[in-house]
Amino acid sequence: MALYGYTIGEDRDQNPNNGKQLDVYRFLIPSAPTTSPITPTLVGTVNIAGTVTNADLEGLATNPATNRVSAVNEARATDLPNDPGPVIVVNNVDQPFAPAQVSPTRTPSNLVRFGFESGAGFSGQQNALYNISGNKTANLGGEQVGSSLYKITTANPGTISLVDAFGAPTTAAQIQGTQPTNPGKFADGLAIDNLNPGNTRAFASDFRTSDGNGNNLYKVDLLTGELSAPIALRNSSGQPLNVNADSDLSFTNSGSQRLIGWLETGAVYEITGYQDELTASGLGLGSATGTNGAGFATATLIGNVTLPNALASQPVQYEGFAIVNE
Repeated sequence: MALYGYTIGEDRDQNPNNGKQLDVYRFLIPSAPTTSPITPTLVGTVNIAGTVTNADLEGLATNPATNRVSAVNEARATDLPNDPGPVIVVNNVDQPFAPAQVSPTRTPSNLVRFGFESGAGFSGQQNALYNISGNKTANLGGEQVGSSLYKITTANPGTISLVDAFGAPTTAAQIQGTQPTNPGKFADGLAIDNLNPGNTRAFASDFRTSDGNGNNLYKVDLLTGELSAPIALRNSSGQPLNVNADSDLSFTNSGSQRLIGWLETGAVYEITGYQDELTASGLGLGSATGTNGAGFATATLIGNVTLPNALASQPVQYEGFAIVNE
């Protein structure tokens, strides 16, 4: 058995008249840092109709019950304030490749997801797929920086709903997708801990500096949709991590647990020192006597995956990430 990562690229030919061709790649997760390039393998291609404007499958998640990977599309891809775009979940994009597409029913029917970036994670305890969506800048559709959490039931076609903001009634603007439930906190990756389940055993990731607050993790409460205060990411030298790329995040779900971060460029990070933060009561930060002090975790670069055109002058973005023990 070994740990393999999966990611999905953008539309291969960028031709809207030819539909969307999203290539899925599989690669070995290194057990220790390596300077050798990690070569991926093409698993298959997801084809989505050209009429779908928000077809990028930015959220990837491994179902602990089936050990299969599902993908959720980004929230929205246009600047129209109330453009809902279809909600798409594509199942079994891992190996063996056998994608099946479903469109969860919005609950309520006028629900519009907030944000232009997405991450996903499965909760075995809640038996649901969660999708976090956010904006990293305030000029996308006139919306503000922030994030919101959505719950997708695993039935086919299932339902998608906004996780209530801190137990308070959701507002019309939050339902319409023009305001986040977590203003000022951008996150586009989501990892749920299925080895040690609990309401707050989840993290969201932000490897963007362009949102103004550096590279962070956030604890996530799956019942309220609340994100904690930011948990700053440091590099292996103890300095603030300073990268600026869309990201995703994944826990390993067997053996000795690891938390792995992913950048759209193919960079793979192992995150350590988060244990004090994750086990702290509520959504506050961890103890000042913890491994890294209060509110810090360490992100160590452990490898780079050589994905096609990821570092080109007009790069293909690979924003989703999931891990499977195979």
